[in-house]
Amino acid sequence: MLFVVYYYSLLITHYSLLITHYSLLITHYSLLITHYSLLITHYSLLIT
Repeated sequence: MLFVVYYYSLLITHYSLLITHYSLLITHYSLLITHYSLLITHYSLLIT
């Protein structure tokens, strides 16, 4: 019984870490996209 509880708590920890990892990845890429679109806007404003 104790082993089952231990196993499920490990599973929950694993999945919450996975979710955190992917949300950090998504945040990272959206920040990158925002950064590049700002750069593009900046340079297009410079050109005109």
